[in-house]
Formats: sequence, C-alpha cells, structure tokens
Amino acid sequence: MKRMAVLKGAVKATLPFQPQLRSIKRRLRPYQDNPANSRYALQQGLEQIQLLRQAGVALDGDVLEYGSGWLPIIPLLFQLAGARRLILTDVERLMDEHTIARAKQVVSDNLAAVAAALGQSEAALAERLTKPCNFDYFVPWDSRAHPSASADIVISRAVLEHVPPAAIRHAVGEFGRILRPGGAMCHVIDNSDHWEHKDKTLSRVNFLRYEDGFYWKLACFNVQSFQNRLRHSDYIQLFADYGWTVVLATGTPDEACLRDLETLPLATSFRVRDHADLAILTSGFVLRRTGELAEGADPGPFQT
Repeated sequence: MKRMAVLKGAVKATLPFQPQLRSIKRRLRPYQDNPANSRYALQQGLEQIQLLRQAGVALDGDVLEYGSGWLPIIPLLFQLAGARRLILTDVERLMDEHTIARAKQVVSDNLAAVAAALGQSEAALAERLTKPCNFDYFVPWDSRAHPSASADIVISRAVLEHVPPAAIRHAVGEFGRILRPGGAMCHVIDNSDHWEHKDKTLSRVNFLRYEDGFYWKLACFNVQSFQNRLRHSDYIQLFADYGWTVVLATGTPDEACLRDLETLPLATSFRVRDHADLAILTSGFVLRRTGELAEGADPGPFQT
C-alpha cells in the first residue's frame, strides 16, 4: 500500500458533488470495464448458480442482488437460469444502458460456457439475450422499506468485503425478513488485499500487517477503498450469530499466501489467527435461515 495512493484516495473522498461529477464524466466517456474482471465475474456467477443447485435451491423465484455494481452480468445469468424476477440494489446508480449492453456482450462472448453450465442450448440463450433485461433497480436501496417475504434468493459477489461489520450484521438480519420461508442466500467474498490488485509486488494478504490505527483508517477513508479484512471463519461466525446455517461453504487456503504469512509482520489482531484461515482468498457460502439471533447479538446500525 503506497502512501501516495492512500493520500490520493483520501483527498478524492473529500471532493464535493462526486455523483454529479461522475455523471458528467460518464456522459463524456462511457464506463469501460476490465475484460478479464468481467470474465471472472461471469465465472463466479456460474459458480454461484452451481452452488445453489448443489444446495437444492430452486432458481425460478425472485432474486435480490445486494450491491449490483456496474455490469449486471450475474443477474443476467440468473435470468437465463430461470429467475422469475430480478431485484438489483446499490448505494448509488452505476448501471446504465451502456453497461447493461456490455454485460450482455460478455455473456454472448462466453455463450458456450454459459450454455454448458446452465444445461441449455446456445441458440436458445442467444435468442433470449436479444430481449430486454427485465429487472427492478433500487438506488439508493433502503432495506427497511423493502417488503417482507418478497424474495426467494439473496446473492452478492465481491461486495461484503467492502461493508463494515456492523452494516453486514444489519444486512443479514434484514435478509432474513426479506426472504420468503425456505429462502436462501449465496455470497461470494473476495478476502484478498485489494491494493494488491493494482500493485503486484504486494502479497495478497499484505493488508493484514496494518494495525487498526490512523494509517489504516486513512487508507479506508474513501468508501471505494474500504476493506473490512474479515476472514472466512469470521463470516461463518457472523452468519451463525444471526440465525443462518451454512449449507455449503467453499474456501481453500492459498499456498503462496501461506508462505507469505510465515514472514509477514502481522498486526496484533491477526498474529494469533490460524494461517490457514487468513490465507483463504475467496469464500463462497450458501445459507438458510434456521434460527434466531444469538443471545446478545447486536443487529447493527442501519446502513445502505
């Protein structure tokens, strides 16, 4: 994590009228995705569908995506898999006609893999891609105003790692209200150091070296840079505290990170942690609500 990048991110976060500036920028230059990242999103979306199927979850109901981002690649996959209704949510409006068209192009460019994963013909999927993407888009989404028992599945991908723990607690409590009886959640979480995504000289767990002090708070001051650094087992415990049972979980320690952790000077709170847990870079969970809040569990403050 380079100091100049941290300072630039913090300064950027203080600029006023950011949504308006972003809107002007996008009119001048439409959003351009990283093709490799988009293909990876498609891969993980197909993996989410497979995990839900493995868990016996029907995909023909109403699907709510928590934090839809720029390209609705994964909701589009769920629509092709048979979802009746798509409910997309975010804290700010990022999607537009251009990004929706780009999502369709990503799926179309990988149609053979999508068809094989969904068990459908390429011709049938290609025909469905010519039709409008049918979804409700709530921005900014207020979970408190969302109707109870109005969705069958809640999904997220590469979102929860950017959400403060108190807000995750609030969200998983709200999801239990929003889901119909028998509903399920599927979350894919990127536990890696996101600073490494741009600086490949860093370890993928490099951010575990920083204490929860001024420098780390400054690094996360820009909400787009915030990382909660929760690990695989932390999510399992948090879900359990709020009455969720893990039906399926995926997460394998990364060998290179295990080697890095032998010499990486860890922050105090991570020094006593199991290295195998710290080295899990991607977590996948399918969950069902089967219990009540654990005694003393704090529902957390409201945060969109």
